[in-house]
Amino acid sequence: MTDIKRLYDPLTIHDLEKLKELALREHEEFFERNPHLKSVFYNSLIGICLCQGAASHYLNPKVGIKDFDIWHFYCEDNSIAFPYRAHKSIEKGYKGKPIDFLKRAIPKYICDSYPNDPEQIIIGYLLERNTKTKNLLLEKAIVGLFPDKILGKVLWKGKV
Repeated sequence: MTDIKRLYDPLTIHDLEKLKELALREHEEFFERNPHLKSVFYNSLIGICLCQGAASHYLNPKVGIKDFDIWHFYCEDNSIAFPYRAHKSIEKGYKGKPIDFLKRAIPKYICDSYPNDPEQIIIGYLLERNTKTKNLLLEKAIVGLFPDKILGKVLWKGKV
């Protein structure tokens, strides 16, 4: 039985490119809303990923999409704290489904451990940290959106 509240259309690479554009726009808007963070974090964007149910749906369209969870990962800077609950929702964000944009700063030592490898930085961070967020993210798939070298790449399969 299908849930009529979910979207069951398969996601294509074109959809991921559109989601990437929306996520990059949110990156810009985040720093317009938080100009005090721009000089430290604007250029520290490691990667952007589609996570949780929508990412699992990308692998298996029978899952269905309730909403799109898009995570921005930044490299931590000890000179200023990154907002712990940086979050923005768009009610009818894409294909009539809400988008939740969430952000996290990854400790600098993890970023430094995998220079120029956003996939390893993000997964290394999630595998090292024992948090509620980590546990939720690793239950389902994680698919890269940005930078282009991870666009469409399955970074984590989860329990599809």
